[in-house]
Parts: sequence; C-alpha cells; structure tokens
Amino acid sequence: MSTSRSIFKSATSAPEAARNALAAVFAKELLAPSKTVHLLAPWISNIVIFDNSIGSFSGLNPEWSRREIRLVDVLVAIASNDTRLVIRVRAENHNKPFEKRLFGALADSGLQDKCDWKESNTLHTKSLLTDHVLIAGSMNFTERGISLNEEHVTLEFDGERIAQAKMEFQDHGI
Repeated sequence: MSTSRSIFKSATSAPEAARNALAAVFAKELLAPSKTVHLLAPWISNIVIFDNSIGSFSGLNPEWSRREIRLVDVLVAIASNDTRLVIRVRAENHNKPFEKRLFGALADSGLQDKCDWKESNTLHTKSLLTDHVLIAGSMNFTERGISLNEEHVTLEFDGERIAQAKMEFQDHGI
C-alpha cells in the first residue's frame, strides 16, 4: 500500500486536484484534530477550501452557512479544537490582508493566542504539516497556486516520515 500521493497539476490538467486534496486533509483535521498544524507558504491568500453551497460540509462545522468556506474559516475552526497554528510566510505585502483577516477572526472567537505567525524574507518552503499528513511541493496557498499554475505537490501519510518532518520543523524553529 502506498503511503504517498503525487499531484502534477495545471489550469488544464487536474486543476481541482490540489484543492480536493486540501479539502480532504482539512476535513480530516476537523474530525481528528492535531496538536499543531504547520502552514508554510511564501504567499498565502484566503482561498476557497470547501464549496458548502449545498451544505455538503456542514457536518464539519454546523455554524458554516451554505457558502464557500475559505482558509481563514477553516483555520479558525481548527484552532477552536485546541490546535495550535504555526504559520510562516514571507514578509510581503501580499500576505497582509490574509494576516489581518485571520487574526480578526481568531480574536472574534477568543483564539488569537492559538496562532504563531512569523515572517521571513527568505522563506521558500511550501508545506502543510499535521499529525496525519505532510503536504509539500511547489504550490503556494493562493488561488494561482491552487488552480492555475503548473505545480507538483506530494502528500505523505507515512507516520515515520511525518514524525521526521515534525522534528526537522522543530529543529529549524518552525
């Protein structure tokens, strides 16, 4: 049995594959919360994670109305499960609206202490690490990265490799 999956995507070849993989990973995270979720992306936007227009994902969070559920909504829901968010981005103006929206939503829920946000001028790593999966590759967490650009993303489910990644993240202060 394979413990990893590779996605090669572009705007014309498997354009929804990365979004679907993220939706599956975030759904798992809401059902079986990790202690910490690490999100590293030089550029980050409030991308759509779930299309809840017909209520398909309401079971993950009954407070979600029938609408697009975006990354900020998902991260706040994850933090409400007592999960610590570790987010690393580049020190770029592009990321400021996302940071403002995320911390506003976390503050509205009394969860601002659940997020460790840091900026780095040299960050190039793109990863999402939970207790269950490591997603790594060339994709930023932006609409272009998710659905337009040619990207390669690997999902790793092997427990030993996930543990190794956690140790490496910790060693590098991530």
